[in-house]
Amino acid sequence: MRQLLTLSLAVLLLAGCIPEPPPPSKPLQQAPAATGNLQTAIANYRRVAARVEPVAESACRSIHPSKPASFCDFQIVVRNDPKEPANAFQSIGKDGRPVITFNSNMLLQIQNDHELAFVLGHEAGHQIASHLIQSRQNQAVGAILLGVLVAAGGGDASVGLDLGAQIGGRAFSKKFELQADTIAVHIADRAGYNAAKGAQELARTGGSSSFLSTHPSSGERVANATAVAGEIRTARAQGRRAPIRW
Repeated sequence: MRQLLTLSLAVLLLAGCIPEPPPPSKPLQQAPAATGNLQTAIANYRRVAARVEPVAESACRSIHPSKPASFCDFQIVVRNDPKEPANAFQSIGKDGRPVITFNSNMLLQIQNDHELAFVLGHEAGHQIASHLIQSRQNQAVGAILLGVLVAAGGGDASVGLDLGAQIGGRAFSKKFELQADTIAVHIADRAGYNAAKGAQELARTGGSSSFLSTHPSSGERVANATAVAGEIRTARAQGRRAPIRW
């Protein structure tokens, strides 16, 4: 994997086709917390991403063997804009490759390597579970249905289309977040990190229970991640690897 990491607006880690590494034979290096230092935060991120990315790509290819190679060829991007709230998200680049974006404030918020691995695995999980494709389909269906209903009631159909697309796009988003968390636990664990400890990042950033929220509550997410981590440990104790299911 070839990496290029700077403090510019966008930073790319370009990965080749690297097989999933074997379980670590020695303890992972634990870096100090960034404590507001962006250079330290990026160095921590760079090291963790180098370990997690090939695992995520290998898992993705094993689940989607018939997909083009680009479907699992992750680009990992850092946006250095101090005005943006802490955030990480997955999107699709112009070349069709999945893009995982962290902004600088998100990196400064992360407290340890396990959390970095979990968030990276979570965003990769959205691609592995094809959430963007499903979300767009939900938006189209929601827009059509609500647009027709509003128009039938004598209202402005365009308003119904907009609201329908918004609701349709979020109809399964809480489910998607839990699914991405589940995949994240597997990826972080396979990369050698403590996924249950990494999921504690959710307790700080959390989620909302409002009607149009795109995230479940932090308690629900932590409980889900902890349960999945327990299933992985049980499988390992039995001499097998838990399959990635969501």
